[in-house]
Amino acid sequence: MQSKEFIKKQIKSFVSITNPEEFLELAEYEHSMVILDVAIKDYTLSEIARLVEDNNARIVRLETLPLQDGISLLVSLKMDILDISAVLRSFERFSYKVVYYFMREGEMNDTYEDRLKELMHYLDM
Repeated sequence: MQSKEFIKKQIKSFVSITNPEEFLELAEYEHSMVILDVAIKDYTLSEIARLVEDNNARIVRLETLPLQDGISLLVSLKMDILDISAVLRSFERFSYKVVYYFMREGEMNDTYEDRLKELMHYLDM
């Protein structure tokens, strides 16, 4: 079993290689990033891509980093959408461990704000 400190150390070394801010500026469009911790025996790129594409997103960059334990990988996904909340829910639903995600500030809050406005409009009817 991996300790949280070990995972944090691996992520810090991985993120120092690809800083999220620099990582997002590599393309002309704004993107979001997710890092998954996946057991090597369970790693299937086609399933990960299917979960992303089922949420109307595309993977524009993918990197893998094997952890020192030899049992799991850190899988970094750069996607072409700003709001990745639906993708995160899909990963959680299919038991993928999301250890890090990055999206522009306000994207998640804007979604919740829009939903709250819709609810208040519905309640006023």
